[in-house]
Amino acid sequence: MLSPNHRLQLSAQRQLPTCLILLVTIVMLKISIIPVVAQQTTPSANRIDGFPVILDNEVLFRVREGVPGIASAEERAQIISQRLANIASDLSISPDTIQIDKQGNAAVVRSGKTVLFTVSNNDAAAYNQSRQAFAEDAAQIIRTAVAEYRDERSVKKLVLGITFTLISTFALFLFLKLQQRLFAKGLARIKAARAADRLALRIQSFQMLSSSATSYLLTGFVKLVKLALILGAFYLYTAFVLKQFPATRPLGERIFSRIAQQINEFSEGFAQYLPNLIALGIVAFLTYYTIDFAKLVIGELGRDDAYSWFYPEWIEPTNRLATFFILVIALVIAGPYLPGYGSPAFQGISIFLGALITLGSSSAVANVFAGIILIYTRAFQIGDIIRIGDTLGEVTEKSLFVTRLLTWKQEIITIPNLSVLNSNVVNYTAISRESGGYLLLYTTITLGYDVPWQKVYEVMIKAAEATSHIVSELRPFVLQTSLNDYHISYELNAYTNRPELMPFIHSELHQNLQDYCNQAGIEILSPAYSAIRDGNHSTMPADYLPADYVTPPFQIRNQDARS
Repeated sequence: MLSPNHRLQLSAQRQLPTCLILLVTIVMLKISIIPVVAQQTTPSANRIDGFPVILDNEVLFRVREGVPGIASAEERAQIISQRLANIASDLSISPDTIQIDKQGNAAVVRSGKTVLFTVSNNDAAAYNQSRQAFAEDAAQIIRTAVAEYRDERSVKKLVLGITFTLISTFALFLFLKLQQRLFAKGLARIKAARAADRLALRIQSFQMLSSSATSYLLTGFVKLVKLALILGAFYLYTAFVLKQFPATRPLGERIFSRIAQQINEFSEGFAQYLPNLIALGIVAFLTYYTIDFAKLVIGELGRDDAYSWFYPEWIEPTNRLATFFILVIALVIAGPYLPGYGSPAFQGISIFLGALITLGSSSAVANVFAGIILIYTRAFQIGDIIRIGDTLGEVTEKSLFVTRLLTWKQEIITIPNLSVLNSNVVNYTAISRESGGYLLLYTTITLGYDVPWQKVYEVMIKAAEATSHIVSELRPFVLQTSLNDYHISYELNAYTNRPELMPFIHSELHQNLQDYCNQAGIEILSPAYSAIRDGNHSTMPADYLPADYVTPPFQIRNQDARS
């Protein structure tokens, strides 16, 4: 005795062929009786390239010139296309009647007494031909196109299309019957395995899923695969049928897209996760356009003529920070819609990651914040020559975690951003980059009090002016920085616009100081001596001593008799 559900299933299986045949009949009648307007991809058309003359969705040739006072070039192309369609549809007109009629210098393409079009100079010029040559080529193209148009719509082709449609229908029916039996056997085996408790999913002695749960999942998966196969079969079947009829070939892709969209919407209607998926899609959509909007605003802020307080070098890091924070907020919002949210496993992973970040990345977080501060304090940029502590070099990388310097010894020095923030940063490039100024280089020498300072100034300035890459717009100058016990400290200051060459400029400057001091008779040393004032020459420069100055003699005295 069969149950009502089983009877209903058998009845549906018996009615399936009838329903399928009825569906195919309706489709064929619609194709044969109701005119179908195919979705066409409009060919490119303009006044330069010309406007296309089309027959059966194929471009035959193009026309550039209209009929003055009657029709534009585009309207003329449409009129010619309509005339060709009328002739192609009229089986009483032979393609051989399409001939060229010469009327003086003009060439007219006719079909019997019907004028299809008159060839203009611009029409022929588009193909680099004469009127007569273009007219003959156009007539041949039209004859061939008309013949192909009629051949595609001949009874023979129609019979072949119907035959192939019936064959594909039969093949689809066999496929559906076969997959119905195979999936029925598969579901029966799953049911039997569940009854025998053989579907329990275990990891060693730990049971992950019971037989009932596994059976439920497998049954749902099998049914989903079955549905996908049926839809895929109908998809291919529809594609094949549409290709058999010329009126529906251009509609194939469009109908396929619609069918796929409808199948997708139908399958999503049965999906348990659809509401959450839509919510995630909305969050993703809003996040995407929020990021785009934020980038647009930040880009406007960074324009040179917009806001003086927002610098262009802030655009990229600000975009990254804004994107990061927007994504974090989006992730927080999307969290409740993620699979497994609220489950013990999800909560356990969240707690573990939180503890890992809190305990293990305190220094990393500190470096990140230091990197952000360095970015917005504009301490330096990529390519700047800077000194951090005792390290001098060119900035090659500036990330959220570290700063890398390339020294003149070709050494890469990696410094954590927290260390950079806690150190004094000397930037030798900023003055020339931001205000077009010059870097002031300086070096110090010490000379005795016996050398006139005017002479020292003159010699040191000449040495600086002879040094390469010392600018001539600003004159070097000398400062006396200290009057020591035995000597004076002279600081030479000179301007340069090449901070990246500082070591070489300093080296050449020191060379020139030696050369010019030697030429002037100045001995570069730092005298340190003790002197008995009696009998020693004064250390004052000679220009400051009286003209009759004589070195005093030594005086010798004893305790008993003083002299």
